[in-house]
Amino acid sequence: MSGTQNRITIQLDLSGYSFTIYGRNGDVLQQESHPCPVDLSIQELTPVLKRQYAAVSVYFTTWKYTLVPLSLFDKDNVRGYLSAVRDISKEEIVLALEMPSRKAAIVYAVPYNIYSSMTGLCRNVKFYPTSYVLIDRIASVADNNRLLVSFTDGMLHIVAAERDKLLFANSFPAADIATAEYFIFSVVKEVLFNPEHTVLHIFGKVEDKTAQELCKYFAGVKHIA
Repeated sequence: MSGTQNRITIQLDLSGYSFTIYGRNGDVLQQESHPCPVDLSIQELTPVLKRQYAAVSVYFTTWKYTLVPLSLFDKDNVRGYLSAVRDISKEEIVLALEMPSRKAAIVYAVPYNIYSSMTGLCRNVKFYPTSYVLIDRIASVADNNRLLVSFTDGMLHIVAAERDKLLFANSFPAADIATAEYFIFSVVKEVLFNPEHTVLHIFGKVEDKTAQELCKYFAGVKHIA
């Protein structure tokens, strides 16, 4: 395997981690998933990350993020933006990604141990919060009213858009379906969507009973990759 021609994506969750290695043509060369303790040790991934990759993408679950309009965004004030709305420690690394298609920048915190360990192994590693992925993927939803959710580690991530106009993006603690429904319908009400004419799209894994429960209230429930 020629590592310099390959890329790797890593998903970090409280319940474990997974990774996929792709060849230069996009073919999946290796794919693994492992449960692990909450305090994930990057040593678990050291043998894999010691290889050289053309790109290293790390996706992780967090609620510590905010969106800033590009017209107001100052890359030298990213910590100030986030600390105004979230409690962040001095050790956490605050990063930002500009999203020109959304006319916004997403500012987010990365746990220090994960950031330092991975950047020590890979110079070209890039970190992406789950909500960044949802904001990016909602463009693939063809509906006029677009509602996309993801369930990870007892958290609910919600993104809503009207065509290409981003209306809402946030994350909430939701350990059960009743709590998730409360937040979903609060967002639906805020963005003025009619559930009877709105298809709820789900990104990632979700229990069948959860999807069936949500089907009662929306025009349909679909999964997107």
